[in-house]
Amino acid sequence: MQISNESKLFPRLETDRLILKEIEIQDASSIFRIFSNEEVMKYYGRFPMESIEEANQLIAIFNESYISDKGIRWAIILKEENRFIGTCGYHNWNRRHSRAELGYELSMEAWGKGLMNEALTEMITFGFGSMGLNRIEAVVYPENKASIGSLEKQGFKKEGLLEGYAFFRNTYQDLLMYALLKKKVELQKLKGEL
Repeated sequence: MQISNESKLFPRLETDRLILKEIEIQDASSIFRIFSNEEVMKYYGRFPMESIEEANQLIAIFNESYISDKGIRWAIILKEENRFIGTCGYHNWNRRHSRAELGYELSMEAWGKGLMNEALTEMITFGFGSMGLNRIEAVVYPENKASIGSLEKQGFKKEGLLEGYAFFRNTYQDLLMYALLKKKVELQKLKGEL
């Protein structure tokens, strides 16, 4: 299924504690607050932002990706406080092969509370449903234990080490490939494991 962008009806997702919504230009200061933090950016594949203009540019990239039907990126809002705490979404969407790669980050004050797992559950449901994905991929730094834990809780399987896979922060980085297949999720649901 192709996401319709003619009317620009951006899909809004909700969990018990979170709202996943369109990222808007007024979110630039929140994006900058998160993306300028070295600890958050350590495993993101880029240096921390140095200006609000970089946040505006990133929002434009996220929105263009959606408009051009190449991916989707949500703002993660903590319902209770109506606070922007991160982003999550899909990129590298390959329709021919029904696969996409997911990515995400959270502000440090949101770490360790199970919020990313909550967002991932909704994202995965959306990916296999509305996007018609067969395979969801994630590449992650081997040192990023928190992200690996989140992926494994969702049923992602490590497929191997991709040596020198990406040029991040002026050096070639090894990354782990994780993947989740639709048929495996459906099988787990049948067995009552999810």
